[in-house]
Amino acid sequence: MEVSSLEHTTTMEYAKELIEVAIQSMTKEMVDEITKKAIASVELIDDIAQPETIELLKKLPDVSESLSRSLDEIKKLEQTGSLQTLIEVAEMIAAAKVSMTSTMVLDIVEKAIAGVELADDLTQKGAIPLATNMIASFTEAMDEYEDKQPLSLLQLAKSMKDPNVRKGLSILVSFLKRFANG
Repeated sequence: MEVSSLEHTTTMEYAKELIEVAIQSMTKEMVDEITKKAIASVELIDDIAQPETIELLKKLPDVSESLSRSLDEIKKLEQTGSLQTLIEVAEMIAAAKVSMTSTMVLDIVEKAIAGVELADDLTQKGAIPLATNMIASFTEAMDEYEDKQPLSLLQLAKSMKDPNVRKGLSILVSFLKRFANG
């Protein structure tokens, strides 16, 4: 549908008159408030129109699902209080970082390296299976003697006939000698 130039002129004049009436009906305070909002809007548009913001907005559709999941997880952390705990831990680490001297950091790093070396050495010597076996053996022994009286001296002497008991005691005595020497 084509608009004739007479209709267009009439429409433009009507719009112009409408704007003039609206302007005349406004107080100075209303004009000031509208002007402030217009300036704030232009500044916001200018901030959004920055190249880095535009690039970020272009990436948004590709990462929206991941971002949504991340925000859900952050909300859960906040609801359980874990987010506040993480913030407190981060603040504590930051405070420790600021208060530590290079000597302190070196000392901590040396101790951490020594701990890793010790853990590696113990692992290579079979400490994990040994510790697992010790825990299982201790648990079984505690369960076995839970409601029983301690062995008498005669019962202890008789148990020395068992080669496993002798081997275990021999290892224990050897360990205790070495442990006492430091």
